Amino acid sequence: MNPQLQKQIGVGAVAGIVLTGLVYFLLGGKRGELEAIRADVTSLQAEVDKGRLLKASYEKLREEVAKQDKRIEELIKIMPSEADYGEIPYRIKKIADDAGIDQVAFSLKPERRDTYYTEKPVEFEFRVGYHAFGQFASLISGYDKIINVSNIEFVRKSDNRSVYPATVKCLISAFVYNPETPAAAPAKKPAKAPASKSDARED
Repeated sequence: MNPQLQKQIGVGAVAGIVLTGLVYFLLGGKRGELEAIRADVTSLQAEVDKGRLLKASYEKLREEVAKQDKRIEELIKIMPSEADYGEIPYRIKKIADDAGIDQVAFSLKPERRDTYYTEKPVEFEFRVGYHAFGQFASLISGYDKIINVSNIEFVRKSDNRSVYPATVKCLISAFVYNPETPAAAPAKKPAKAPASKSDARED
């Protein structure tokens, strides 16, 4: 190999080593900053990922809340109003006539208030045939508002010649939607006015 070329290669190698050492020396203080920046980036990425998960959970929860709100709105539409409750005895009488049973009497029973509705039961007494009462119950299930039939009590008649072989008592309850409103805060008593000089006693 040409001695001149060998010399140039040696000079180049030395210059490279010196340059590498110089860069390493000059950037030595920056390596710590670079590691800190990398750690910050990693931490920020974790926060971003967490935020994305929270956003996805929020969107899912919001959709579920919207669905539940819609279901509640539909349910409220079929809950009886106060006016519907007042018509129940007459509506039940018509259903009883259609089913072929005889409504004997009805009486209003104590209400039971819940957070979002008031249960208003009415006790009915009918003269019935068993098949006809089954037809009555079927017609009740098609009522256009939410009502409930409970406490059904049959009493068989001893007279086999009667058109109606039994009597039955039952409760038919309407559930009127009326959520409780927050109780109003008690009014503050007016501050007592200071006594005037004319009212003050003299020593």
